[in-house]
Amino acid sequence: MAKVLIVEDSKSQAAIIAEIVQKAGHEAAVCAEVSSGVGQVLQASNPEIVLLDLVLLGADGKPSADGFQVCREIKRLSQNRIKVVVISAKGDEDSAEWALLQGADAFLQKPFAVEDLVAVMSQMINSGT
Repeated sequence: MAKVLIVEDSKSQAAIIAEIVQKAGHEAAVCAEVSSGVGQVLQASNPEIVLLDLVLLGADGKPSADGFQVCREIKRLSQNRIKVVVISAKGDEDSAEWALLQGADAFLQKPFAVEDLVAVMSQMINSGT
């Protein structure tokens, strides 16, 4: 069983993803925002995998964090030990490529197939590093 942190501003999306994570046999923690700092969020949840939305909006509906920057910060703080799977509605090739260049280990476009998310988590867990 892996600890999976879901960084998603949409409560309904976060609940759906958390249910998928739990049904796959993993522990899910949800974080709607990272305004307190990525380091504090990681320390509190101690995840092996982060499922990260690229567009993170605050309560006011305005962007509160840049998912690309959050990805870089997770990788830096964890010394590349935490796997990051970007899950985003930004499905253009440039966003996917840029996410991978920022350190993401995988990219899934919303809406995604449940099987695809389960397969990616399994791959991340089994990949070791």
